[in-house]
Amino acid sequence: MEESNEKFKPQRKILIATDGSETSEKAADFGIETLRFGGAKVYAVYVIDTTSYGSVPEDERWSKKVEQFEEIGHDATSYVEEKAKAAGMEVESVLLNGNPAEEIVNFAEEQNVDMIIVGSLGKSGIKRVVLGSVSEKIVRHAKVPVLVVRERNEKPHRQILIATDGSKAAENAADFGIEIAGLSRVKVYAVYVIDITPFDSILMDEAWTKDMYEQFEKTGREATSYVEKNTRAAGMEAESILLKGNPAKEILNFAEKQKVDIIVVGSLGKSGVQSFLLGNVSEKILRNSKIPVLVVREIFKFPKFVSRSQRNAKV
Repeated sequence: MEESNEKFKPQRKILIATDGSETSEKAADFGIETLRFGGAKVYAVYVIDTTSYGSVPEDERWSKKVEQFEEIGHDATSYVEEKAKAAGMEVESVLLNGNPAEEIVNFAEEQNVDMIIVGSLGKSGIKRVVLGSVSEKIVRHAKVPVLVVRERNEKPHRQILIATDGSKAAENAADFGIEIAGLSRVKVYAVYVIDITPFDSILMDEAWTKDMYEQFEKTGREATSYVEKNTRAAGMEAESILLKGNPAKEILNFAEKQKVDIIVVGSLGKSGVQSFLLGNVSEKILRNSKIPVLVVREIFKFPKFVSRSQRNAKV
């Protein structure tokens, strides 16, 4: 009798980038403890940023500096390794040299990882990998989803927010977000925001404005229905939310009020004025959110993290 192919799914691979800071440790903790990638392989990656010292002669002083970086790197990756092993995951520590963002993105592609986890966007400096400046470049250039963790709730509230504008890119992000939700069987909020800022002009015809608003409402209901339907099909609780106002601000306010664990958004690359436009909005969310943000590029085709038996299990 032929067995299901689900049994022979390839092992999932997660790259956790670290610079040894408290912020990157929080990111690692969140990825390992909250998301619970059972059976996944974790790459703990530290990059020695050699670009900052390109003009420094490779003498004895340089060798000692490299040794210091290597020691920091070993300590940083050891922290991730210890946490991941305690969670029952396979771990490989990796030290690389070069431009941090480029090395992390290239390594992720070479190893076919399914997700990259990094720390905050807000930091800067030259004495270490500095995930604050690096993470933004990773988000922009990685072909796989990137989870950026600035802060984390001390206690998970077991719910995530999936922002949608009804586009194919947003649906792709939603599909991956639902898979992530399935790892811990959490509640999903499907959120669409009607951007009322274009309607503020007194020059706009009232009848036209009313018609456009109704179209946005219809688009919002269809967009959130897609997320809600697929979430419920995966055996989890879902709730559709339509808001109006400034999209990034409304999403962030709702996320903080509901104390969600993750905000899931689509690609940063889109632009326009006729819809919610996650391309524009997601960047603002990423820069201002205190809650971890998962960015899913439009080009990404999501893997199935959750087996059929898990999806059919009771919540």
